[in-house]
This record gives sequence, C-alpha cells and structure tokens, in this order.
Amino acid sequence: MKSKARSLGTQLVLSLGIVLSIFTITQAISSYDLARVGVNAVLDSRLSNVAQRVRDMFEDAIPRHSAGSLNADDIVVLVWEPGLERPARTTDSAVIFDRDAAPGFSDQFVNREAWRVYTLVAPDNDVVQVAQRISVRQRMAEASAFRGLLPVFILIPAVWLAVYVCVRRSFRVLKRLGQQARAIDSAHLVPLSARGLPVELIPFVCSINRMIRRLDASMKLERDFIADAAHELRTPLTALKLQADNLEGDIAPSSEERFRALRQTIDRTSQLVAQLLQLARADSQVVETATDEPEVTHVVTSVVADLLPIARAKGIDIGAGKLSAAKVRIPESDLRALVKNLVDNALRYTPEWGSVNLRVFAVHGRAHIEVTDTGPGIPDALLTRVFDRFFRCNHGVEGSGLGLAIVRAIVQRHGGTISLHNRRDGQNGLRAVVTFALAGCETPGQIRGGPCVTAFSGHV
Repeated sequence: MKSKARSLGTQLVLSLGIVLSIFTITQAISSYDLARVGVNAVLDSRLSNVAQRVRDMFEDAIPRHSAGSLNADDIVVLVWEPGLERPARTTDSAVIFDRDAAPGFSDQFVNREAWRVYTLVAPDNDVVQVAQRISVRQRMAEASAFRGLLPVFILIPAVWLAVYVCVRRSFRVLKRLGQQARAIDSAHLVPLSARGLPVELIPFVCSINRMIRRLDASMKLERDFIADAAHELRTPLTALKLQADNLEGDIAPSSEERFRALRQTIDRTSQLVAQLLQLARADSQVVETATDEPEVTHVVTSVVADLLPIARAKGIDIGAGKLSAAKVRIPESDLRALVKNLVDNALRYTPEWGSVNLRVFAVHGRAHIEVTDTGPGIPDALLTRVFDRFFRCNHGVEGSGLGLAIVRAIVQRHGGTISLHNRRDGQNGLRAVVTFALAGCETPGQIRGGPCVTAFSGHV
C-alpha cells in the first residue's frame, strides 16, 4: 500500500502555528486572570477610598433615610453611630450589613446577594461601611479582561499568516534547487549551484554534485566505448561487404539463398554500427553551433524520397498532409537523422498496405514535425520506455531498438521536445511530434537538454 506523500512545508506551518498558538492562548489565559485580579484590586481600592472620604468629609452628604438604590451597579454606603441598632445614614435602607464585621474587607451575604464590604471604624466610634455587589464586580472584571483578549483573537490568525509566509519564503530556495535538479538528465549533467543556499543544505547539494560528476564520468566512458566500438567495426564490415561483392559472381546457384542471408546480415550489422555512431554523436556534450538554417520541409521530402523504396516494397502509402515552410537552427545532418529514424521506425511497425503520413507546420514560434502511422501502437505502460536504448516492445519486427533513442538524444541536444501518442481517432497507430524553435525565435539562455520527452496516450 502506497504511503501518502507529506509536504515538509505544510508540516512546518502546522507545527509552528500550533506551538505559537498554544503559547499565545496560554499567555491570553494568564492575562485574563491577571486582568480580573487587577480590576478587583482597583474596585477594592475604590471602596476603601470612598469610606475614608465619607468618614473625613462627606458623612453629612449621606442621607439619613433612603428609599433604596436606583442603580444596582452603585455602591452602598452605611454610617453607624454608637448606640443605634440601625444605620444613622444610608444610601439604600433595604440593605443592612453586619456592623460588628472586622475592619477591612469582608464578603457578606445580604438579601440573597453576595456583597464585598469594606468596614472602617472612625475615632469617634462611628462605623462606615461601603459595599458593592460581587456580581457587579465580576461583570466589570470580566468585561475589562475580555477587552484585553481582543488583540489575541487578531494575533492568532496573524501568527498563522506570518508562519505561512516565512515558511514559503524559506522554501523558495528549495523550489529553485528542484528546478535545477529537474533540468538534469543524461545530456545535461551540470552540478547544482550552491549560491544562496542555507548552510544546512550545502552538504546535501555537495553530495548530489559528487554523484552527478561520477555519473557524468560513467556515461562519458559509455559514450566513448560505443563510439570507439562503432568506429572499429566499420573497417571489418566494409571489408566484408567488399568481399561479398567480389564473391557475388562466383556463388553457385545452390548457395545463392545463403549468400543473400549473409548479405542481409552484413547490411543489418552495418546499419546498427551507423546508428551507434549517430547515437554517440547525438550524445556528445559538445553542441555544434549551427550556421545554416535548413528548411524542414526540404529535409522531410528528401528523407521520404530515400525511404520510398522501402515503403513501396511493403505497399505502404507514405505521404504528406501539410508541409509548411519552417526553418530551424539545427545542423542539417542532425535534422535528417532525426526525421529518417522517425519515418524508418514508422515504416518498420506499419503492416503491409498501411499508411504513414507526415506534416510540418509552425505554431507560436515553433516548428512541428509530425509522423503518424497505422501500426499497432504502443501499450500505454511502455510509452515512457521506448526511448531507452535497445528497448523493443515488439520483437517480431526487425530492428535494433536505437531509432527513438537517437531521436531523443538529438532533440535534447538542440533544446526541442518530442511526444508520443497512441491514436484515438478510430484507427490504431502512433503519432510522434517533434518541435524545435523556429530560426530567430530561440529563447535566450535556453537550457539545452532539459526535460523534453513526454509520452502519453491522448486524442489525435
């Protein structure tokens, strides 16, 4: 069972966001409690100040008889004189507190309500009591504490946004590194740049670069071996062909069939060597600067003319539906090799009396070369493998498995693209499309050999 890929950036955003949110909420709760305690302390100080002022200056301002407090939020003031059982002065005659309460603050329960009472004894033994409902004090404390929490409700989303922005900015360097890594393939083995990377990533990038250098050296040895082997085989094969030509007139009638088989084997081997040389040249890291601008249509018609005898031998109808003028800045030899391998591959896999159609057209500054056949097509699972060297999906058809590998190497060498599609227009077959920038439309600083091969099934 495949495990679901997890995003490191998402994990960091969630982890940092949750941790900072927990700290913020904890601080908010602490601030809330401190605010409540602070408000209660301020209200207690208010009660004691009122009691002292009443005792010192404003005792006469307290009425001797009151019908009751008009506002439940108001504080209640009682003044007791010696020898009296009821308060001499009060702001609310319906409320009577314990006169014998100890001086200072006390909590009393009167008329089914809890009160915070401050008791002050004057020098003349008068007792001043100032009280406030505890429910009112709680409401005021909670309102004040809640106002202190409002910034927290704004701070938490701001913290998440800041974490997200910081993580995204930090991961930009990884995105740039990933783009460099995606541009690496067998034709573009360039070390990754360590400029501007965090120090934590430098050892990782250095390890990748060492691997790239080892891979480049290994592939260079492979390319050199293929090129050297192909060159070494050309001389003995040429000699064999000459000897076969010299012997052709001396072959007995009974041996003619075996002689023809020998000639076919020599021809196939010569073609394989030629393809190996093409592949070695296309894989070369030295990119030629094309001085000429070949006309794609002329190259296509020339290749079709060369391969026309093969098509006629199989009864294949080979033709062109659209040939628009298009020039590309590619050596004509490479363009010819590319088209020849594409058409040759289509002819090999197209059955007798089938058809192979070619088109050349220009769209959005790019030249498109399209080859469509009526062969069996390629299973979807193998579409991405047909560009591998020596890979053949149909061993019943004669071939070396190098044609499409050569095409891909040339495409990568000159910054083009190639795609393969199984036809979905009611017919079997394959559609290959190669694109190159039109001469004069090359993108400045174009990375050669970048990701250019796509293979998929789609509607034609």
